[in-house]
This record gives sequence, C-alpha cells and structure tokens, in this order.
Amino acid sequence: MRWQGRAALLLVASTLAGCGREAGTNDATPPAASPASDPLVEAPPATGMPAPTIARSVQRAVAGWQFDLDAATASDATRIDVLVRTATAGAAPRRLVLAFDGALVDAFATDLDGDASPELLLWIMASGSLAEADVHGWRFDASGEATPLPLPPLDDDAAVGWRGRDQFGVQGDALVRSFPLYRDDDDNAHPTSGFVRVIRYRLDADGLSVSDTTMEPMDGTPQADVLAR
Repeated sequence: MRWQGRAALLLVASTLAGCGREAGTNDATPPAASPASDPLVEAPPATGMPAPTIARSVQRAVAGWQFDLDAATASDATRIDVLVRTATAGAAPRRLVLAFDGALVDAFATDLDGDASPELLLWIMASGSLAEADVHGWRFDASGEATPLPLPPLDDDAAVGWRGRDQFGVQGDALVRSFPLYRDDDDNAHPTSGFVRVIRYRLDADGLSVSDTTMEPMDGTPQADVLAR
C-alpha cells in the first residue's frame, strides 16, 4: 500500500525483573515515557511526537496467552506498546512496540495454523479520505519470541477497483479482508460497482498468503457483514 512504507516496526524483548510489576497482573497502564523509570521500555520514544490526544488500552487472549496493548495517538502518529504474557508458567513477559502513521482499529489474537503458538494481528488505518488499511503483526514461538508477520501486498488483479476502506476479520483458520470495488468515475465516498472483493489469507511456515479471492454482491448488506458469509 502507498502508506505502508511509513510504518516503523520495532521489536523489543525484556523481562519484568526489577520493574515492580507481577507477571500475573493485568496491567493496562501505559508504560512510562522514560526508560530510566521503567526498564521495560528499551525502544527509543517516538521523536518529536506531541502529547497524546487519544489513548486506548486493549486486552486480547488466546490459548492461555495474554496481550495487553496500550495505544497512544497524537495527530496522525500512533505508538502501540504490547505486553506479551505466554502460557508457559514462569516465562518472562515480552514487550513489543509498533509505531506508524494512522490509528489502531482492532487487534486479533489468533492461532491460524493450529500449532498452539499464537499470532497477534493489528488492524491499522491510515489517515486521509481513502481510509487505507493494513495489518501488521507477529507470530510467536512457545518461549514468546516474536517474528514479524506482514500482510502480503495486493496483486495486480486483486487491486483492480480498490481504493481503500478495507475491513478485516478472522474466520476459523483465515484472516479475511473485504473492500468495496470502485468504477473509474466513482468519487471516493460512493463506490457504485455493487460488489466487494473478499480475500482470505492463511498462515503457513512462510507467513500469510492468499488462500482464495472472491467477489460478493453488496445487495444492501453492510460491508462488515459480508465477512460472515
């Protein structure tokens, strides 16, 4: 996507030793801005970011794993701090940091490949009239080590008629994406083709890949509901 190159992905792992928090506590308090006051914050703070104007705390869990997300947005920039607690007793929590232009829409804790080690997928949306969306995320191994899990770019055929306004959801073992299809002379607010494109992604050893692509009639159905068909 056009704005995808502006996202900066930072990965930080650290233990909770000496930080004054218990590993079993559901701590939704945003991390302190100063590394000196909180040894967990090892990633550099976003340079020049003004005081946050929007703050969100989100909790997700799957298969005994817990993810606590704190998102701070100022102007068009968002920084998300994720505290990862694994299902392994006594394992040290990890912290992940994602910084990008746009806003967090939703987060999905999943196990798409059924290997008992989860994925965390973040649905993020760029600012602007096109509402271009993307998914950034990580897959984890049993110890909590994280590997970035990017969404594949749209290929030429799938991108025909695309102008953003993507919706994302999870159905069983698939990440599902839908977006309305535009005709060439449509304005951005009014797609008139009457169809949405639905793309299903599945996870294998190499990452997310397209499983199938279909077109569904809008027929008055809200776009988000098309995902449930």
